[in-house]
Amino acid sequence: MFSLTYGLFVAGVEEGGKKNACIINTAVQATSEPIRMHVTMMKANLTTQLIRRKGSLAVSVISLDCPLNVIGSFGMRSGRDYDKFEGVEHKTDINGNPYLEKGTIAYMSLNVSSVIDLGSHYLFICDVVEAEKTGAGKPMSYADYRTLKTGGTVGKSTDKPKKKYVCSVCHYVYDGEVPFEELPAEWVCPVCKKPKSVFIVEE
Repeated sequence: MFSLTYGLFVAGVEEGGKKNACIINTAVQATSEPIRMHVTMMKANLTTQLIRRKGSLAVSVISLDCPLNVIGSFGMRSGRDYDKFEGVEHKTDINGNPYLEKGTIAYMSLNVSSVIDLGSHYLFICDVVEAEKTGAGKPMSYADYRTLKTGGTVGKSTDKPKKKYVCSVCHYVYDGEVPFEELPAEWVCPVCKKPKSVFIVEE
């Protein structure tokens, strides 16, 4: 299932004076006219239960440069034990639900129009009632998050640039399977027949 592509989002809600949010990976546009999304969330989550009671939520789209500790604070702790928004800069949408600006690229304010029981999860079908860009970065995917949390890098090649050997006489570029350094001393350029010694390295 890790072959499928998911985003990474913060689903936020305020209900009865309680603000809470959690990390989700399934928030998808369903239709364009009217603009609707569907959001899938675990039933056991406090955020899910608050959304069920209130009938609305805000979805923040996490950016690729979002600090991992922000994701961890919303994804690794329960709102039953911690105030997840304590000390966290945030705003509220037209329904009073919290969303993040820093570390995100957009938010959507959603009104739940129907709910489908999926067993362990609820599928919320939602009308988008407000939306705004909050940053100019790129969205973080769930695959990006898995890479970053294990110390990997995303979007930057960690491989050293491959050396390119070019004949200084005819500009032939060597592209054989045998590494250039391992070619025999008698090897010559296949175009101009000059020796290995006339080749220069470009990176």
